[in-house]
Amino acid sequence: MRNISLHPDTIAEIKDKVELVDVVSEYVVLQKKGHDLLGLCPFHDEKTPSFSVNPSKQLYYCFGCGAGGGAIKFLMEINKQSFKDVVLDLASRYQVPIKTLAEEDQQKIQKQISTGEQLYEILAVATSFYQHSLAKEEGTNALKYLKDQRNLSPDNIEKFKLGYAPDGWDTLYHYLVEVKHYPVTLVEQTGLIRKRTKGEGYIDYFRNRLMIPIQDANGKIIAFGARSLDGNEPKYLNSPDTPLFSKSQTLYGLNFAKKTIAQEDKVIVVEGYFDAIALHENGVSNAVAVLGTALTQKHIKLLSRYSESKTIIVNFDADIAGVKATERVIKEVESLVYSGQINLKVLTIPNGKDADEFLKSSPDSITKYRELIKNSPLWLDWEIEQIINNRNLQNSSDYNLAFQSILKLLTKISNESTKDFYLTRCAETLSTKRSQYSGLNSQEFKSIRQNLQFSLKKNYHNPYNNKKSSKVDGKSSQNKEVEKAEFLLLLIYLHCPDYREIIVNELDDKDLVFSIKYYRFLWQEINLVLENLTENNTHNNLLITVQENIVNHPDLAEKLTNIFHLSENDEQILFQPADYIQRQIALLQTIKLEKYNQYCQQQMSQLNQEKDFIKMTYYYEEFKATEAKLYELNPQRIQ
Repeated sequence: MRNISLHPDTIAEIKDKVELVDVVSEYVVLQKKGHDLLGLCPFHDEKTPSFSVNPSKQLYYCFGCGAGGGAIKFLMEINKQSFKDVVLDLASRYQVPIKTLAEEDQQKIQKQISTGEQLYEILAVATSFYQHSLAKEEGTNALKYLKDQRNLSPDNIEKFKLGYAPDGWDTLYHYLVEVKHYPVTLVEQTGLIRKRTKGEGYIDYFRNRLMIPIQDANGKIIAFGARSLDGNEPKYLNSPDTPLFSKSQTLYGLNFAKKTIAQEDKVIVVEGYFDAIALHENGVSNAVAVLGTALTQKHIKLLSRYSESKTIIVNFDADIAGVKATERVIKEVESLVYSGQINLKVLTIPNGKDADEFLKSSPDSITKYRELIKNSPLWLDWEIEQIINNRNLQNSSDYNLAFQSILKLLTKISNESTKDFYLTRCAETLSTKRSQYSGLNSQEFKSIRQNLQFSLKKNYHNPYNNKKSSKVDGKSSQNKEVEKAEFLLLLIYLHCPDYREIIVNELDDKDLVFSIKYYRFLWQEINLVLENLTENNTHNNLLITVQENIVNHPDLAEKLTNIFHLSENDEQILFQPADYIQRQIALLQTIKLEKYNQYCQQQMSQLNQEKDFIKMTYYYEEFKATEAKLYELNPQRIQ
C-alpha cells in the first residue's frame, strides 16, 4: 500500500508542520540549554549528554557520533523506517491531506488514515453509552460506589466521564454494531468486544464494571479501565493493547495534568485511577497514574516533555508491595536516574495508605499531602532509608548487609562528585547507627568511609558509566575529557575571533591552563604569533601563521590537524560557541576541583584525629567547600 509516489506539496507541508522537539521528546529526555535542548544520544551509548536539538532551526545534532538532521531523518533512523513510511505516519499525526502522483494511491492512503478517526469515534460513542448506563437504574450500585465510597462529586464524575458497563454479554456489541452500524471488525480493533471462545459471534469485553475512560495527552479517548463491582477478578481490567492504545506508553490523567505539570515543573505519579482522581478533586492537578504496569522509560520520556526540571515524584503505596513497585521503577529507569537525566523523588504516605485513603483520613489531609510533596526525598536518599530502616547495625550480619547494599548503590552513580557526597553521607549514617551512643563517632566514620572507598575501587564496576577506569590508548577517561575540552576551546578561539577575549578571561579567572602536551604547545604558538601581529591583522592571518609555524614540528602538527581542517561535526560547534565555552570551562574546573578533593581526602586518611585535629578540620572544611563548588558547577556542564 505504501509503494506510492508522494506529491512534493505533501512533503513540504509535513516538514512545515512537524515539531522536532515533540518528535524527539518521545525518545530522548531533553533539558533546556540556552536556546537549544540537550539529552543523551539515542544512536550511541554515552553518559555525558551531547545530543542537541535546535527548535528554531528544526535540526538535531550529536557531537558524539555525528548523527544529525531533521524530524523525518530522526524517525527514519530511530525506527528503521523508510522515508515514505515516516512521511505517511507524520501526515496522520499532523492531519496533513495526502497528495500522490497517482489518484488511486491517494484514495488508499486516505482510507488508511480515516480508519484511525473511526476508531476514535467508536470509543467516544462507547463512552457516552457507559455514561448513560451509569445514570439509569442498572447503574445504581456503580453510582452509589462513586458517591459513597469514593466521595466523588457529580462534577468530577462528569469531568472524568465515568460510566457503567451493563451486565449483559453483548449489550454494547448490539448497540455499536446493530444500532449504530459500525463495522464489527473496527469495533473489535477498539478492544470493546472480542470473539466468543466457543461458537460464532462476539461478546462485550467489559461487563458489570465501573468504567473509567483513558484519554491520550490531547484528550482523545483511546481505551478504558474497569473496576469490578461484584468481587470478580481481576479487580481492575484494562483494555487490551490496540492500534490506539499501549498501557506501557500511556498515563491516566495526563490530558488533565499536563498544564499544571508545566506550571509547577513537577509531576506526581500514583498507582491507581482513583488516587489520581482524588488528587485532582483536591486541587493537586499535576497527578497521573500508571495503568497496572511499572513506570517505564517511555512514560518518563513522555512526562519529561512537560517538566523542564524533569522532576517526577513517585507516590506508590508504602506497604511491601508498594515499596517493591517503587524499587522496580528505579530499576526500570536507572540509566536515567543514575545519570541525573531525571530528578526522581519518592513520596511515602505514613501508615501504608494510598493517596485516595490518605485524603479521606482527616480534614487537613490535603495540607499534609502538600507537605509530603515538598519534603519528598530524592530516590537515592529513599533507597538509603530502605537499606538502613528495620536493621540493627550493631549486629554484624545486619551491618554487613547494609554495607554491601549501599556499596552497590554507590557503584552505579556515574558523577564522581555526587558519588563522593553520598559516600561521605552513607559513612556518617552507618557510623551514627552503629554507635553505642547518640551522635557521630568520628573515628568510626573515618574507618567506614575508607572501607567504602576502598571497596568501590577494588570490587565494583559501574555499568552505567562509560568512563572506564582502565587506560585506553594510553589515556585515562579523565584525560580524554580534558583533551576534548581543550580541543573545543582552541577550536573556538582560532575560528571565532569575537570569543577570544572571553576564553582568555575565563582561563585567567579560573586559573586554568592547557595540560595536554600538543594543545599546550599550540597555545604557546598562538601567543607567540599574537605578540608579532598588529591589531588590524585579520582572523585568517592568525590561523595561517600558526599553521605555518607548527609545520616545523611534524610530531605535534599531526595531532592538531583537526583544529585547522574542520569536519562537518566541528563546524556545527561554531554556531553556538558561547554555550560550548561555558561547558568546557566548567568541565576543566570540575576536574581540577575533583583532584583537589581527592587530595583533601588523602590527607585526612593519613592524619591522626587526636594529634592532628586542627589539620583534619582544615582538610574536612576544604573538602566540604569543594563539594559545594562542584554541586554549583554540575548544571553548567549539562546545560
